[in-house]
Amino acid sequence: MFDVITFGGATRDIFFNTSKGVIFPDPKDEQEKLLAFQYGQKIITDNAYFSFGGGAFNTAVSFKKLGLKVAAHINVGRDESAYSIVQRLKLLGIDTSLVMTDPENHTALSLLVMDKKDHVAFLHRGSNNFLKFPPKDILKKTKWFLITSLTGESARILPELINFAYENNIKVALNPGGAQLRGDCEKLKELLGKVELILLNREEAETLACSEENCDVISDNRILLGKIQKMGPKRVIITEGEKGSYYFDNNVINFEPVFKADKVIDTTGAGDAFGSTFLAGIIKGMQIPKAQKMAAVNASNVAQFRGAQEGLLTEKEIENKLKKIKVVR
Repeated sequence: MFDVITFGGATRDIFFNTSKGVIFPDPKDEQEKLLAFQYGQKIITDNAYFSFGGGAFNTAVSFKKLGLKVAAHINVGRDESAYSIVQRLKLLGIDTSLVMTDPENHTALSLLVMDKKDHVAFLHRGSNNFLKFPPKDILKKTKWFLITSLTGESARILPELINFAYENNIKVALNPGGAQLRGDCEKLKELLGKVELILLNREEAETLACSEENCDVISDNRILLGKIQKMGPKRVIITEGEKGSYYFDNNVINFEPVFKADKVIDTTGAGDAFGSTFLAGIIKGMQIPKAQKMAAVNASNVAQFRGAQEGLLTEKEIENKLKKIKVVR
């Protein structure tokens, strides 16, 4: 029996660090910046770093490090990247019985060009876009589903996954991606009554909760939390960057600040670290404030490393940091 099965993407991540880029304001949007390189130039990187990513992959690794029994339902190609991903899962002790092999599409790839703290990401979704519904006999062997972003045709299995979980007394934690929030949002809302926990950042929460007419007026996070919970999920948690996280259910409303990272290197994967750690806390029966604190520590630590998985901590390591960390913001 698994504690949790994760659903979503798995990618091979490649980071290129270079000081050759030029950063300047976007003439079409003064709030944005552009990272540019000379046309036709061969860029010699300062260094390169190879890592892994993807919502289902990141959260599965996090759950495993936190001591849970976990399987990941992902779709990979028949290539070297796929081999590396599966080998890492096996090395960590994550069940691979739900890993699909796609004969037609390449494993997803992310190329991140870094210049100091700024970066540009090139994403090839590849096999991530073609995740199919997995064998039902294996799906029944779990207590929780964590459904992360489902892109492309993979989004089609979301209703079936949530309905299957509901019919089999499996709890669902949902971290919807842009495909769900910017696509047919009304269909997503119809499913929320069958969701135990929804995990969102502030921007995602506004997209889900607000119409174009009234979105800007919901500045109070308590109102936003309540508005989302009325759509059906039993529990709601919203993260707001350096401002912290906000939790709400019928009995509890709680705010926790973030923990200050010694040095932020890369925020890739921090959201996955937060969501998976918070859910792990719930699965382990922790009180909400402690689960939020644990999640904040793990997310902060991930941001101090290059890559989405390198900074993930065990429960004991998080507990030790909680005892030592005094500065919050």
